[in-house]
Amino acid sequence: MSLTSSASSASFAFQARRLSVFLAVGWLGFILQIGALALLVSVAGWRWLPATVVAVELAVIHNFFWHEHVTWRDRQAPPGFARLAAFSRFVRFNVATGITSIAGNLILMAIYVGVLDLPPVRANVIAVATMSVLNFVVADRWVFATMFACAFSATALAAPRSDTMDAWNKYVAETEARIERAVTAPRAGERELRADGDTRGVPSGTINTWRGSVFIPGARLDDVLNRLQYPGTPPPQEDVKSSRVISRGDNSLRVFIRVVRHAVVTVTYDTEHEMTFRRRSPTLATARSVATRIEEVSGGDRGFLWRLNSYWRYEQMGGGVRVDLESITLSRDVPALVRPIAAPIVSRISRESMVRTLEALRAYLGVRLQSDTQD
Repeated sequence: MSLTSSASSASFAFQARRLSVFLAVGWLGFILQIGALALLVSVAGWRWLPATVVAVELAVIHNFFWHEHVTWRDRQAPPGFARLAAFSRFVRFNVATGITSIAGNLILMAIYVGVLDLPPVRANVIAVATMSVLNFVVADRWVFATMFACAFSATALAAPRSDTMDAWNKYVAETEARIERAVTAPRAGERELRADGDTRGVPSGTINTWRGSVFIPGARLDDVLNRLQYPGTPPPQEDVKSSRVISRGDNSLRVFIRVVRHAVVTVTYDTEHEMTFRRRSPTLATARSVATRIEEVSGGDRGFLWRLNSYWRYEQMGGGVRVDLESITLSRDVPALVRPIAAPIVSRISRESMVRTLEALRAYLGVRLQSDTQD
């Protein structure tokens, strides 16, 4: 049996199990719906039309809870998006399955009760059975196939297109020229950590630029540069799972880093970076880091991170060293369907990542330099 047919068989079996759970939850909801309908019609004296609407909506809420936590629990959003995704699914569940159930039940009930003159409860049993398969298809293909999972699935481009790379190379050239022109310009002696960024759309891609700075009090430039080159691996931080120096030159490093990115979905990368240091003056130095390899550990390429360049500036100023960082990345474009919601979330997470990087650097250098002074 081929890998493709094996995968298809496994997928079919998995969907069959999901359907069985869906039907089990549906029948529990059906019991609730029938019970509510019977009470509203027989005990409360409601007419069958409003009683059907209320009974169906109670079943919809019941079914959504169990589908969210059992039937489609494997399609949960990443941490940070859970509430937003759950609310979105609940709205879609009501719009799709809920309205479909209500409308379908009303139409079928009108036929079974109004035309065929069946008792309301028996008519509702037949109506629910008729709607079950349609509801499963709608839930599986739209409601619980969350907008994040659908929009950021493995159907992305396997590699950036040539026009995407042309736009990236042009942007890199412009960025490096701008940085070079401003490298010796005086900077304010800010001591508060800051971070800001912007996004630019390019053909079939997105370029994110983030800038930040941090002040390391009591540090000396020579000590900072020495600590950055020896050992040469990034400071301990949440996003970095492992790292090592592959090779070392007089003023350059080649570093391997396994990094985890959390943005809409969580992805682990094996990356390699060429980092070159340049001493500009006794009080100023710069560094340029270019990712020469970016591979998803899980295999494939979903386009979440195609390119990554980082530009560092280290300046000795009153009472310490100011570190400036500008990071630019290239990724696939954000689908229009989720752009209004996903773009702000990605932006927030990117800023948090920049802040964590700078905070980790300040903490690492502060501890190491203090230890050197004591020694």
